[in-house]
Amino acid sequence: MVSAPAIEGTGEVACAPRWMPSERTRRKVLEPLRRRVLGPLFTRLGYDLLPAVPEWEHRPLSRREVDRLVRGAAHHIAVDLEAAGLPVPADMEGLVRSFYDEIRSCPVRQKHGGNGFNGALELFVVARVLQPDVIIESGVFRGLTTWVLRKACPEARIFCFDAVFSNLQHRDPSAIYYEADWSGFDFGGIDLSRALAFFDDHIDQARRIIEAEKRGLRHLVFDDNTAAHRIHSHGGPAYPTVDMVLDDIPTEPVRWLRNGREFVYEADPSVVEAVRARVETVRHIDDLHGVTGYSPARLTYVKLKDRRI
Repeated sequence: MVSAPAIEGTGEVACAPRWMPSERTRRKVLEPLRRRVLGPLFTRLGYDLLPAVPEWEHRPLSRREVDRLVRGAAHHIAVDLEAAGLPVPADMEGLVRSFYDEIRSCPVRQKHGGNGFNGALELFVVARVLQPDVIIESGVFRGLTTWVLRKACPEARIFCFDAVFSNLQHRDPSAIYYEADWSGFDFGGIDLSRALAFFDDHIDQARRIIEAEKRGLRHLVFDDNTAAHRIHSHGGPAYPTVDMVLDDIPTEPVRWLRNGREFVYEADPSVVEAVRARVETVRHIDDLHGVTGYSPARLTYVKLKDRRI
């Protein structure tokens, strides 16, 4: 075995420099290989090839196009906030623009799974508008949404819940991490009436609504809420979703096929009644794909009735 050469006069061993492909090599060789060979191969095997960079690294540079993107996103989110009964920030465009610039510094290199730019932006705006004292995040994944929530609410107490934190790329130094279901956590008498709960945990959303109401929560945001006739196109939302519970009770079981596996949902009238009795407002936030070009968001804001009344 040949040992690495020593650096003369130091006694230290020299390490071979790490090879990094040039921009020309990346453009002329690696990217075509990825697009023409690896991409189709992974697709045929049933996998999605990971993108090279987070989607927000792809962005317009000319001022007019940036302005159009920001203006369009701000308008659609403002419409949804107003419809949900939430206040609309006076400088909505400025808020969107600042987030659009700041997300490039995000330490989470979200390339596959989890929220993209649109979902991150919408969660940021909703949290900034509500300004909760306490935030409950159920389903953390790599830590993108924890970063987003901290940017929106610097002073909030954030509680992060997940079955496993091995995928984390960002850990908030001030947040509390609990490797278990949120429903078993003792909040020690904290008033949760002004808290915000964000659920992206692939757990039955009807169950989450009932649990949240029992804890005194009123403001919830769900990812992956979808109607029964669209659930086949989603990558694994828990069911019943918010929409499935609030829809008319089907006269027969709802069935769908995904990746060769058949799923069946039979509505439980008692669960449907319990959820409907607790929900005051539901608002789907625009997916923003049409105005930003980024992957569609699937966030839904749910406000629960005040049980003290």
